[in-house]
Amino acid sequence: MTEPFWERNLLLRVRSGSRAYGLDTPQSDVDSRGVCVPPRRFLLGLSTFEQHESEGGDHVVYALAKFARLALEGNPNLIETLFTEPPDILHLHPLGERLFEARRLFLSRRVGQRFGGYATAQLKRMAGHHRWLNDPPLHQPGPAEFGAREHEGGFRFPDTHAERSYQAALKHWNHYQTWRRQRNPARAALEERHGYDTKHAMHLVRLLRMGTEILTDGEVRVRRPDAEELRAIRAGSLRYEDLLEMARREDARIAELEARSPLPEQPDAEAIETLIEEIQTEFLFGTDDSCTRPSAP
Repeated sequence: MTEPFWERNLLLRVRSGSRAYGLDTPQSDVDSRGVCVPPRRFLLGLSTFEQHESEGGDHVVYALAKFARLALEGNPNLIETLFTEPPDILHLHPLGERLFEARRLFLSRRVGQRFGGYATAQLKRMAGHHRWLNDPPLHQPGPAEFGAREHEGGFRFPDTHAERSYQAALKHWNHYQTWRRQRNPARAALEERHGYDTKHAMHLVRLLRMGTEILTDGEVRVRRPDAEELRAIRAGSLRYEDLLEMARREDARIAELEARSPLPEQPDAEAIETLIEEIQTEFLFGTDDSCTRPSAP
């Protein structure tokens, strides 16, 4: 069987997720993230390639250009890839090493901001689940509850506000039903035991602290020095109310640090573009056999 080009043209692959953070349990998935140079037809012709995901999404390989664009935007997952600890680097081509060496070009205040934004999204998800656990909708809403009457095979609402309220209630009900059907059994057990998703809480705190560290000293600490405390949060060491207070405090700190961080406001996009062009050119058209071998479509 022919090896797919995203494996043949691989620049780097790293361990990702809980195992890279040092927060894994025996039940943790084995995840990885990689970067490749697509064959020349994907760069010079009409074909396109951005990424390949394994079934289930545990293993992802990005085209180098897409990886760089997302990292320039401060995407936490891809910034973490560039700062992965050596024991978690699974494959590294010499040209992938050049990308690692240039990783600080991607850092800016935007990165800290994005880590904080990911944490906020995590908090919203967790808060929604907490609300459903403690105050679930008891039945599917009907138009009549909002004053609607049957009219020509449908319903007529007394006013726009009543109709919008009905649509919002119905959307809330449908989201709740989808959540119930798709709940991860392990996450559901955590929610039932602690009243909220403590794994979400662990990653919420991790993201906030990483954002603070990046803005303070420009360091991206993927393997967590506070792993023991984060595991305790996953085990339910914090009351939900205390977690919310901690999140508010850390989020405010990120906003404060962003204004006086030593990092530049924007990453060096021009230098990164030059680097990506050089890596792809050398990988596909260089004279070294180790670089030219993978260039076949």
